Amino acid sequence: MPEEKKTTRSKKTAKKPAAKKSVKKKSAAAKKAPAKKKAPAKKKVVKKRVKVAVAEPTPPEVEAVDEEAIIRDLEFEAGLEDDGPEIIVPSSGGGMHLSVYRRIALTFVVVVAFALAAVLYLATMQAVIRVDSAEYTLSSAFVASVKEQPEAEGDVAGTVLTGVLGKTVRVEAQGDSLETVEGVATGEIEIVNELSFSQQLVATTRFLSADGVLFRLEDGVTVPAGGSVRASVYADEAGASGDIEPTTFAIPGLSATRQESVYGRSDVAFSGGLQELRVIGQKELDAAADALVEELVADASAMLQDDVGETYTGTSFESEELERLFSVEVGDQADSYELTMEVRVTGLFYDREALATTAVRKLYEGLGQGMEFVSVLTDEMMLDVQTHDVENRAANVHVVIEGKAITSQTSQALNVGRFVGMKEAEVRELLLGEGVAQQVEVEFSPFWVKKVPRLKDHIFVEIY
Repeated sequence: MPEEKKTTRSKKTAKKPAAKKSVKKKSAAAKKAPAKKKAPAKKKVVKKRVKVAVAEPTPPEVEAVDEEAIIRDLEFEAGLEDDGPEIIVPSSGGGMHLSVYRRIALTFVVVVAFALAAVLYLATMQAVIRVDSAEYTLSSAFVASVKEQPEAEGDVAGTVLTGVLGKTVRVEAQGDSLETVEGVATGEIEIVNELSFSQQLVATTRFLSADGVLFRLEDGVTVPAGGSVRASVYADEAGASGDIEPTTFAIPGLSATRQESVYGRSDVAFSGGLQELRVIGQKELDAAADALVEELVADASAMLQDDVGETYTGTSFESEELERLFSVEVGDQADSYELTMEVRVTGLFYDREALATTAVRKLYEGLGQGMEFVSVLTDEMMLDVQTHDVENRAANVHVVIEGKAITSQTSQALNVGRFVGMKEAEVRELLLGEGVAQQVEVEFSPFWVKKVPRLKDHIFVEIY
């Protein structure tokens, strides 16, 4: 087969000069023909698409062939200059081996795989930093004007009323200490008369107990015949000897015969021979006065509130002590005493909601960059009346309000750029050391990632 192809090339190459000469002759004849003669009819040229199979490259010992010339000749003979034949032409420099293409393709696949893996890695790796933010207490203090007709911005609607209230009470002594003292024992006896006639006994009549302790009748009595009366007696001497148990009593002033028919008896123990008296101290007196003032202020508040009605939701009361009087002095011994107090109570009534709104605004004005409030303690807002004008029903009040704040997402302390390349322990140490957080957790993804990625948009901070 190779020999036949070589022969074919030789034949086609040999015809090439003749074809060119024929073309040149036609051109000369055309030039000599008269201009007015009709042009001869063109022969119908049948165009054929010739597919030329070209063999493998010529071995080194075979003479090289001008392939481009062969193609031109074939086009000319077949009349296919315009359309051009479909010709398969081998590379004149020799073909590239199939293994080279395979290596190139394999290299391309590996490079693409690595690029895809890198893109997926960068797209999926991330770090989520969860921060339990530390709380800070922030406060704001300012002075507000309370008037019935607010005029300037920040003024609060309200009014001022005052009244005087006094009261006297008996207070049971508590005593800063107890002191034991001797006293006169007392008790009650029943005097019995078994005679057929009444028996009169005067005050201080002596009654002698079975144990020999002498008592005296406190008030005179007449004991009816065959009856009895109850009477009070007291010990003739002070001391513990008068504290006796129930017993019988003889009346030494009567004759021996009559003593058998007229006598006394007791059914309850006597007491008072030894007494524990409470010693009044200054601390007790002050506590009693404060309690009474609180009671008076409560009563006055109710009365002033009735006068104002329910127009205002906020109230504040102050008291001024006008009189304080005790029936005892410090160091006295007593079981109870009297206390008289008189106070002047001044009541401030104001719009609490309006004042709270102003206070919250003042509090937010003092909030620093990178902070946010988690709660504002409006219910614990403190108010102190600095001055009040009862006549004009106005007052100036000092207001203090507090709020609980934490670090916000806008804080520079939580800027994600600070954490690039850090391990979890380093992030935790940084935020805890600055006092920004109480607790820090870092979650990496994928699981083998151990450091915060360098891509800032893959770092997330969550505050809880």
